[in-house]
Amino acid sequence: MAEISNFKHPDKSPTYFIEFLEFLDNLTGIKDQRAETANRMNLAAGHKVLDLGCGIGGATFAIADVAGPTGLVAGVDISSAMIEVARRRASNRSGLEFRVAEACALPFPNAFFDSARSERVFLYLPDRLAAIHEMMRVVKPGGRLCLVDTDFDSTAIYSTNPALTRKMTSIVAASVPNPNSGRELPALARQAGLRDIKTEIFAIATPHEFLLRAMTGALFKAAEDGIVPRSEVEEWMLEQATLQARGDFFQMWLSVLVSGTV
Repeated sequence: MAEISNFKHPDKSPTYFIEFLEFLDNLTGIKDQRAETANRMNLAAGHKVLDLGCGIGGATFAIADVAGPTGLVAGVDISSAMIEVARRRASNRSGLEFRVAEACALPFPNAFFDSARSERVFLYLPDRLAAIHEMMRVVKPGGRLCLVDTDFDSTAIYSTNPALTRKMTSIVAASVPNPNSGRELPALARQAGLRDIKTEIFAIATPHEFLLRAMTGALFKAAEDGIVPRSEVEEWMLEQATLQARGDFFQMWLSVLVSGTV
């Protein structure tokens, strides 16, 4: 079973991650968050915009609608499988391109873009400060950067067994390279030298299906590795399924949006 932690190597399980992103793209909370991010980028027709870690282009296409055919929106991702899907969806659309590239080695000249964004990318990067510096390099002076990350370790899930739930959420958080990236983004933005920094918090409720997609793999992998008894994972998963069946399931995630000027 694929784990969400493998987003740092998405082409190892491309079908899982493509389907996961398709699911995310349809969540109302994600759509609202992206709309707010777009507002902070000061988008306008004719702008050049970088979408770092674009995946299958869930946010990229909406930005291209604003930039229009006279602008350029470039989606970049390390996954060749995801970029292939994004390119197929773009169907040679004017003002839109997708490339395979690393966050710290962007294939663009200095001061090329008017603004840049990333969403749930810094959770997995080994050198987040270097990635911000690289984004700043390719954005014009006075341009805006918008960084969004989920704070994995602050997810809240209703349960009649809070202690076991905390154990489960901590295991999932520990499976991600930078589980506290959301709360760390403001400090990273300041360390990188961004100016006029603004920080906003979003609370997003997700359905039971999201729990199954995002957490199941990491929990059973932890059981296989002897980190947690499999019986505890099964007990907790059964409780969550029972809560879902009677209409009492609830899970919430906190996301942090940090915007700043280059």
